[in-house]
Amino acid sequence: MSVTLEQAVEAHVVPRADGTEQAVQGEPLLTVEEFLALCERPEYQDQQLELDEGRLIVMPPAGVRHGGGCWLIAAVLADYVRGVGRGMAVTNDAGLMLAVTPSTIRAPDIAFYRDKRRLEELSEGVASELPQLVVEVLSPSDRPNDVARKVQQYLRAGIEMVWVVEPQDRTVAVYRRGREPQVLGENETLSGEDVLPGFSVPVADLFRLPGTQPLAKPAEPSQGQS
Repeated sequence: MSVTLEQAVEAHVVPRADGTEQAVQGEPLLTVEEFLALCERPEYQDQQLELDEGRLIVMPPAGVRHGGGCWLIAAVLADYVRGVGRGMAVTNDAGLMLAVTPSTIRAPDIAFYRDKRRLEELSEGVASELPQLVVEVLSPSDRPNDVARKVQQYLRAGIEMVWVVEPQDRTVAVYRRGREPQVLGENETLSGEDVLPGFSVPVADLFRLPGTQPLAKPAEPSQGQS
């Protein structure tokens, strides 16, 4: 029996307490075509949609602090691009086609392409060409298991490096396929390794707007304190 798009959407998502929606297991899966049609619907114009192995994920717009954190990282990458004369950072949660079967489309906060290209050559829709680096800046509503799943999907698709930026702890976790994650604190330096040759930036700079100093982090509770 055929299923309408409306029935598929209703079956695929349920609201979370934090305002996001989680996919329902065991239901018919959305195709890429159905997902892209859904993105054009007016009721979803102010939402961010992702497709997780055929299941719809609906998220509310990110906050201003999250947007500022993304801008800082994009600005650092832009400086790198100007210095080496090639490359491009894509922002605004641009969609990436990670897999056709099962259908998976993710929208990282930032995607970095190493090669030189013209703006007119870029896809106006979801990109099937994958970047070399993606960056996810965490929000308070992000769940660790969801983030870990997304990171693994990026790496399985062939993306060479993933940075997960945690503003709360001021850390950056670096993920690469076949290697243990590396978590860098604000007193350390983030390297582009062989993915972004010559790139390096103090982690602290990713959490400090120009002309300001970040507030001191809350002190860790001493042992024995609740």
